[in-house]
Amino acid sequence: MNFEKQWQDGVRSVTSVFCALPEPDLAQLRRLSSLLMEQKSAMQALVAQVDAASQCAGCAGACCVAGKYHFTAADLLVYLTTGAPLFAPLFDNGLCSYLGDAGCLMAPAYRPFNCITFNCELIEDLLPPDELTRFYQLERELRQTYAEIRSLFPGTSMHGALLRG
Repeated sequence: MNFEKQWQDGVRSVTSVFCALPEPDLAQLRRLSSLLMEQKSAMQALVAQVDAASQCAGCAGACCVAGKYHFTAADLLVYLTTGAPLFAPLFDNGLCSYLGDAGCLMAPAYRPFNCITFNCELIEDLLPPDELTRFYQLERELRQTYAEIRSLFPGTSMHGALLRG
């Protein structure tokens, strides 16, 4: 399967839909994209309190290495809304296409749902109970925000990964 072509076709398709949005929907998408990024940043801040990055480095990010194709059309819409430069996936690295030598190719606020919401047991065990509760509350809120973004695009496929493996 030619993932590079599939990626380019997916980006082109979502960009076309994005460019055709009427201004009221675009304003709503901007608001929801900002909220989505705030929620992801808050989740990242919670796990940063227990130095999750060093925990991940200790196991070489095994969950990231096993991950693939989690980036969705909704995630791409956040890039388009904010004007942030889109990363170039590494399809031939034998790992997650979004994992480079220095780690994830995306800043935490732009990472896919699965990537930002997954915590291994080691990290969960380090989080105080109230922070763990807050993390999962944020996960529920994040799910809702994704659903609201997808609802702006009836009849189009904003569900599922941009790439299919």
